[in-house]
Amino acid sequence: MKDPLEPITRWHQEPLAWLVFGLPLGTIVACALLFAIASRHSDTLVVDDYYKRGLEINKRLDREAEATRLGLAVVVDTLRDGLLEFTLTATDSSSLPDNLDVHLAHATRGQEDQLILARHAGAGRYVSTPTTLEAGPWYVDVSTPAWRVVTRHLVARSEVRLD
Repeated sequence: MKDPLEPITRWHQEPLAWLVFGLPLGTIVACALLFAIASRHSDTLVVDDYYKRGLEINKRLDREAEATRLGLAVVVDTLRDGLLEFTLTATDSSSLPDNLDVHLAHATRGQEDQLILARHAGAGRYVSTPTTLEAGPWYVDVSTPAWRVVTRHLVARSEVRLD
């Protein structure tokens, strides 16, 4: 029998009750928080057409091998909002095209990629006008249908215009 002098405790005063109810409740709150974060920020590094992209790798490797054979190299002089200047060097600099396709790809943010056209300014220098660029690492992919050269350039915060 129960001792009549023993004090009556309510459930919310028992530490074991908080453990039994608190762990599942904490798990539900954590899951809801993680679901909210995952639904707001999509993963842009995953592509839908992965098989097609895989088949294109061999084409890219052939174009990069052709660029190596021609002795092509790209040096980015300026990369910021509104201005891209780079120098393209080759063993035979007389065969440099008047216009080049340039693909600017942010290293982690796929939705910010840009396709632009660069004009030859003489002596292997090319100029183009990209739109807004986030600070961080960018891949500068310079190409023609025959060859492709890729280099990486870091855009610092001070290079990003704020107007």
